[in-house]
Amino acid sequence: MAISKEKKILWIFLHLPKTGGTTFSEHIINNFKPEEILSTSELRYDSINPEIKKDKIKFILGHASYYGIHKMFPGRVPRYIVFLREPAERFVSGYNFEMRTKKGENISFWRWYDSQTKNEMVHFLDMKYRGKEGTRINLPKATFKLHMKISKYKKVYMFLQTISNTYISFFHSSKKVQEKKLENAKRMIDLCWHVGFVSELDKSLKYLFKEIGIPQKWKNKNITGKSEKFFVLDEETRKSLCDDNNLDVEIYKYAKVLKQNGH
Repeated sequence: MAISKEKKILWIFLHLPKTGGTTFSEHIINNFKPEEILSTSELRYDSINPEIKKDKIKFILGHASYYGIHKMFPGRVPRYIVFLREPAERFVSGYNFEMRTKKGENISFWRWYDSQTKNEMVHFLDMKYRGKEGTRINLPKATFKLHMKISKYKKVYMFLQTISNTYISFFHSSKKVQEKKLENAKRMIDLCWHVGFVSELDKSLKYLFKEIGIPQKWKNKNITGKSEKFFVLDEETRKSLCDDNNLDVEIYKYAKVLKQNGH
């Protein structure tokens, strides 16, 4: 259905880490003016800068976007986008990326994995569905800058992740809470205009860039697979990770079925 000029499309990207989001975001940034993009990575939501001309904003990018942010832009037609990844592959990609980019002595995969949030895709989608930006974004600016500085070190970042994971496990581990989070994650998937998968990322990007109306030739970013691999996924590890992250496996399969059925 055609969108009238009076109701311009507002593209909103829910950026789940290690799912090809940097490639998507950078191509958008390279093809639009700065005033047409709202980056949520360091945005404080208590007040949006009044100098921002909302009518000019075409894209909302960054890890701290969330469902409902379109309400700040009345009269627009929101199109939410998210990319998902097979859970085991996402963990291994995350590990290899951090070992390659962060400072300090390398940490074994399983030691690193113990510090990670389990079923993180479901946690992420649940949080976005409930209109939550994320925890880091609510830190005071000075603390946020300190957090970003010290988290460049492998062991410090793993320590911070352990604290976060412990909190989530303690308050969100009951069966009832997990079922509710999965239900919310499915609702978030249902509300997205496009759900892409890393396994067919090129296909998704080509389709999205065509719909957006920008060049369909882009540069891949942050692809750990084309760099040094510190841990290689095998089938035994895949099974172990998938068993340990069964909710992420379920939401991934749920999204795949919707895709196959033309959602």
